[in-house]
Amino acid sequence: MPLIGVVTPRKCPTCGHHEMGLTTEDGAFHAFKPGALIQILDDNPIQVPGEENHEETPGDSFQAGETEVQYRPWVPDPLKGDRALRLKYGVMVKEDLDPGQMNGKIFEAAYIEKLRRLIERETFTPIAVILDRFFVSPHLASGNPRQIALNMWVELEEVRRPVELVKAWLESPNEERLMDLIRPGSSNDLGGSPAGRAELKDELKRLSLEEFLDLL
Repeated sequence: MPLIGVVTPRKCPTCGHHEMGLTTEDGAFHAFKPGALIQILDDNPIQVPGEENHEETPGDSFQAGETEVQYRPWVPDPLKGDRALRLKYGVMVKEDLDPGQMNGKIFEAAYIEKLRRLIERETFTPIAVILDRFFVSPHLASGNPRQIALNMWVELEEVRRPVELVKAWLESPNEERLMDLIRPGSSNDLGGSPAGRAELKDELKRLSLEEFLDLL
């Protein structure tokens, strides 16, 4: 028998994870599962409050032509010689940001924005399927791209780890912190030709969500 109801987000009463599902007239919640067949009967979905006033972000300027020059790629200098490390830790920051002003708070915001943009650009594979493949957590794929990015940030240690490592390196840019950034690699991985700004920007534009999660 088909189920008829309203798509609803909630926190699982058992584990507290965010999940999406269908709430029927009797109040029963039926969680979505990968592979489930869904028929949309309402072709005029309700506008999510705040979505119409979306502010400009580094991700928007990333492809926005005229405003693209307002942002530039950033990655710890010692990592510029290794492509995998550039893609893992590279983010977009404001063009006028002084290199000496880079700090953990700015990197964290840019990193979450990077994740949001990767989610937004994914068009071929459902986000729930990707999250189930890498983290067995399809329930995190609820809401708009920003909400999904925040769900992943809160729930997945693997997603937060790169930010923690960069924050530690920014506070004390010594050899030990650097080795933490490149582990399980070695200092030999840093011997390649450093990527320039244009090359790094192009690499980040071509980066897919699945490739990024694989790097984590």
